[in-house]
Order: sequence, then structure tokens, then C-alpha cells
Amino acid sequence: MPSDGLIVGIDPGLAGTGFALLAEPNRVVACGTVSTIPGREGPRLVAIANHLRALIAEHHPSEASIEELFMGRNATSAIGVAQARGAILAVLEECNVPVFQYKPSQVKIVLTGYGKADKSQIQRMLVAQVQLPAGKLDEHARDAIAIAVCHARSRKFNGARQR
Repeated sequence: MPSDGLIVGIDPGLAGTGFALLAEPNRVVACGTVSTIPGREGPRLVAIANHLRALIAEHHPSEASIEELFMGRNATSAIGVAQARGAILAVLEECNVPVFQYKPSQVKIVLTGYGKADKSQIQRMLVAQVQLPAGKLDEHARDAIAIAVCHARSRKFNGARQR
């Protein structure tokens, strides 16, 4: 049974996939990064999928938010992110978790009011707005928290579009 209002935010990546579970209004229940060992893509995607399945089985989120693919300068990196996104979307579908997708600029606007905010600006806004867990968070976990917060706020004010 889904936890009412529990959102899983996901920052997809082949080397590191960030995840965060956000309980409203702004409390992070769990977060971290699934780091994979360089090598063949198949085992890396299986590791990401298995971790996400376990996370869903333990916490039963009611919704998922994930960052849309951003095509930067590095096409090789974009391919890995696309592969990770595919594995993640398949698991979310398999587990019947509704998925909402956001562009990186949307996440930045919702958190900072500026679509080209840098990582340090996002970090400062997260510290000011969200009850973060103790300890140091890597950039993938922070991005996943930001994506979850973006969805929580967008859902309330803009009627986020499910895909």
C-alpha cells in the first residue's frame, strides 16, 4: 500500500543514480546514491533496478519524480543516463508507481526562482527549505532531493503532468 504523500525523487545516471524519499511537507526520509562499477552496462543497469525495487518494496512511495534527459556536450554520458532512465522507468512501471518528469531548468526554477542556477545555489536553497538528513550528501543525492521537492511543489501549484 502506498505511503500517502511519499515521493521518490530520482537523478538517473549509469555511474551514479541518486535517490531521495520525501515526506511532505519537506522532510527527507532517506536518500543516497547507487554507485555502479565501471564495465558492462547490463550488470550496472541490473544493480540500479534491483536497488530501486528494494527501495519501493520497503517504503511504498505513492509517486516518483525523475529528471528528464539533458543532452549536453558529452554524448557518451547521455547514452548512459538514457540507459539508466530506461531501467528506472521500467521498474517504476512494473511497481505501479506514477512517474512525473521534469527538465533540469524546471527543478532550478522551482527551488531557486532561476532556471540557470548553479549547484551551490541549489544546495543553499535545499539547506534553507528542506529537513536534510545528517551527514554529507553527494551531488546525485542532492539532485534527487531537489527533483522530489520540485514535484511536491509543482503537483500542488501547477498540476504536474504524468507521463
